[in-house]
Amino acid sequence: MLLDLPILEKGSFYFIKDDEMNFIMEDKTKRGLTVKETSLDEKLNVKADKGMIHDMDGIGHWVPIRWYFSKDSYDLSQVMIHAKEMEKKYTKLRELTCPDD
Repeated sequence: MLLDLPILEKGSFYFIKDDEMNFIMEDKTKRGLTVKETSLDEKLNVKADKGMIHDMDGIGHWVPIRWYFSKDSYDLSQVMIHAKEMEKKYTKLRELTCPDD
């Protein structure tokens, strides 16, 4: 089960967990979002669990919840590059939307 996996790295907005075959990067901002499908993430080109969020107009958008980086193709330092990008993106968004926090 994903909850029981060891955490290798964590930031304000991500966890990187370790299983036998993959490094699993989880987006903390998507906690509680139900996984509706597992498919290829078009941006990172790895398998991802995805959920559906709806905007103000009721339009649904697929969003990745966690990504599976195969240990055959990626090492932890490569996954950390993506995690740091996520951290930077969400930090910038938080600064724009909550400047006093």
